Amino acid sequence: MNFLIINNPAQLPWQTIVYDSLVFVLFVSAVINAVIEFRRGVRMYAFVLVAALFYGVVLELAGMATLNMYQQGDFLVMLNFPVLPLFEGTTAMPLYVTLFYPVIFSVGFKVIEALGIATRWKAAVAGGMFMILLDAPYIIEGNLRHVVWWTWRADFSLFQYWLGWPLVDMAWQAVWGMVFYYLMLGARSRVDGAVGERWTAGRAFGVEAPVRAVSVLVIGTLLLSPLTIWTFLVGRQWPFMVVLVTVFAVITISALRSATPPSGRPDGLLSAWIALYVVAFGAMIIANVMRDGTVSLYVVVQALGLVGVVAMATFQLWARRVPAPETTHEDVVSDALP
Repeated sequence: MNFLIINNPAQLPWQTIVYDSLVFVLFVSAVINAVIEFRRGVRMYAFVLVAALFYGVVLELAGMATLNMYQQGDFLVMLNFPVLPLFEGTTAMPLYVTLFYPVIFSVGFKVIEALGIATRWKAAVAGGMFMILLDAPYIIEGNLRHVVWWTWRADFSLFQYWLGWPLVDMAWQAVWGMVFYYLMLGARSRVDGAVGERWTAGRAFGVEAPVRAVSVLVIGTLLLSPLTIWTFLVGRQWPFMVVLVTVFAVITISALRSATPPSGRPDGLLSAWIALYVVAFGAMIIANVMRDGTVSLYVVVQALGLVGVVAMATFQLWARRVPAPETTHEDVVSDALP
């Protein structure tokens, strides 16, 4: 059997083709941007890409080899992992999955930069909140039975759903995303700091990026363990998730109130990424409304996710700025006196 499977695009839902194309375009543009910035002496975007790629591949392969929580749907290009001994009995992986994590974390990192939150852990929490918003239209769309990007395992004990969205997945995006951004922000001074304090390229990309990627898996698992324990002791996950999302939202809003985003227009590349994301999923949301003949709750949640994504990505446009104090004549005279 071949490791690479090519499916006929004419036999796939149009939503699948659109999403495949979206991820590919975002990934290629993120790589091009990282290369351009690297040549200018800014290595952070490349660092995020490498760490996210390593994180995603290890996460997905480890998950397939152990938990195997879902059956993948068909995409244009599939990686046929079941032909490998360790992954017998698992599912072929769409090629887009390997590009998915570099894409979402590249987008998220640029959003965090644009927010202007000075405190590292608060910026990371805001990043986790952004991941929930970014994930909402995608994770709901993928489970729709006329789309079928995947099928969740019915017998997986940790899965409890809201609009087809496993609550543990929502927690995972928030918590693990937060950890990823926290570790990336912590590395920034050694990736793009003063020349004498910078890591060498070999250490940064060959050691530090993979180590931080694996650290996200370890730390994220520990931080997610309270939800696991809650599930087995209490049962219903929704009270836990209400508290978790509320905490993330409150911290994010509080951090934004004191943030100092850069002035001027938002980053052009980030704006293009967000526009493509909104157009792609906006078309899917409209199609869902037309198919259902009504505005269902899941469609509302998808739309709210897009609204939240746009709001955070354009924060510097509508953020309230604290005006600089005016200099009075008395101040000038006072400063001139000995």
